[in-house]
Amino acid sequence: MESENQPFLNKIDSDIELNDFESKISLLGNTKETLKHLSKLDLFYLTIALAGVQFTWSVELAYGTPYLLSLSLPKSLTALVWLAGPLSGLIIQPLIGFYSDRCTSKYGKRRPYIIAGTLLVIFSILLISYSKEIGSFLAFGRNTNNIVIWIAVVAFYGLDFAINVVQACCRALSIDVAPGDQQNDASIWASRMIGIGNILGYFMGFVDLKSYLPFLGSTQLKCLCVIANAVLIFSVALTCIKTNESVLAQSIDNNNIKWYTPLINIIQSMSHLPEPIQKICNVQFWSWIGWFPFLFYTTAWINYIFFKNNSSTDNVNNEDEATRTGSFALLIYSVISLVASFILPTAKSAYDNLNSSDSHVDPQIFYRKIWIFSEIFLAFVFFSTIAVSKVWQAIVIISLCGISWAVSMWVPFALIGEYLEIYNCNQDSKNDDKEESNESKLSSGIILGIHNMYVVLPQFVVTFLSSIFFVLIKLMEVQEDNFDSFGWILRFGGVGAIISTFLVPKIDFKTKKM
Repeated sequence: MESENQPFLNKIDSDIELNDFESKISLLGNTKETLKHLSKLDLFYLTIALAGVQFTWSVELAYGTPYLLSLSLPKSLTALVWLAGPLSGLIIQPLIGFYSDRCTSKYGKRRPYIIAGTLLVIFSILLISYSKEIGSFLAFGRNTNNIVIWIAVVAFYGLDFAINVVQACCRALSIDVAPGDQQNDASIWASRMIGIGNILGYFMGFVDLKSYLPFLGSTQLKCLCVIANAVLIFSVALTCIKTNESVLAQSIDNNNIKWYTPLINIIQSMSHLPEPIQKICNVQFWSWIGWFPFLFYTTAWINYIFFKNNSSTDNVNNEDEATRTGSFALLIYSVISLVASFILPTAKSAYDNLNSSDSHVDPQIFYRKIWIFSEIFLAFVFFSTIAVSKVWQAIVIISLCGISWAVSMWVPFALIGEYLEIYNCNQDSKNDDKEESNESKLSSGIILGIHNMYVVLPQFVVTFLSSIFFVLIKLMEVQEDNFDSFGWILRFGGVGAIISTFLVPKIDFKTKKM
């Protein structure tokens, strides 16, 4: 019982080792030496599920806030709805990481959770798309608006929780299956798939689907939700069927662990991370202070600019056109992000080749330089929103963020994957006994779960501050039609991006391969 109160990770001289929970788990044929080299097709199958997840998330990001506002939900409460993301990331991802690390299913550690999460995503999306019809049915002739709002809010929470399950396991699966020398390749392919998912999602959001595909639904949102479910099912099926995942054997009874014990210990372990991982997490915290305003309020900000330049009385058509304009801006941003995800790894390879003869070159220096540039550029773009008055200017501003997004989806995960490989290779070198070596290795599920906590914690900060900001605007009786409230939230995000630039140079792997 005493071990239940100990953190999973205990810091020892800037490194870490796993406690008794993890030391009782052994892998069957899942050491990095026995993993086969992955072809480009293998990497495609391994990461394509992330494209489906991102497609679904892009639909939520593009249409979430406008849809909630269309239900007459106040801006301040809309901000609170987005707490679903950080709550799911803070609770679900670490728990799923822990339990999937210990899963002994014959289908593998990650795939059972990926499939279960996918089913919940499908259900939540259908609940969102038909929330008005379900609300009308449950109201029995009474006022349906409050019921519809509750259904939509619950569905959004369920969707965020489910997406986190699938995303966490897909990321962990990528690290588990890819050999050490292909960790960077796996991160690159994951970044590309996320870019492809964004492009498909925002392209579909831009197209007037109810005109071209009326049989899918009576509204743009319904059509998008049907397509999102189809894309998710197809992509997840490819990953689960085509990826070979090792089966875990364990010598401990999972039933002896209380449901809350992993969460408590994971939170305690946040203070026992290895120093390089901790520094990456510190950068991610401030970086995502910048990204969350962008992700949640981009479409709403473009809507504001659109209506400021269009005074037509046809509000219904204007709302659809404004939202599709936001999707178009995000589409261009996604295309730029995808292109950057191909160019940046090539640039790194060229940089490595130029410095291959110099043994004193820091192997992480390229990552640090490109990450610093990315954050400075992102801050500059966010601060530039103050000068935007036309729709085309807003589209350009949003599109430029694709460069920084490509870096954010690649560099942190590449650094984490490389560090885990370096650390675990050192354990193999130190321990002749294979079982003892496996016992001392770091778990990708737990590390990524804790890393994700640093990614989602900023959302609490952004949500809390933006809610206060919206309430103050209302109390001060500011004319919202003439006040760029969403633009000021974006500019606040630029502050977080600036702070992160001062933390990136501190990332350094002191542990080298032995």
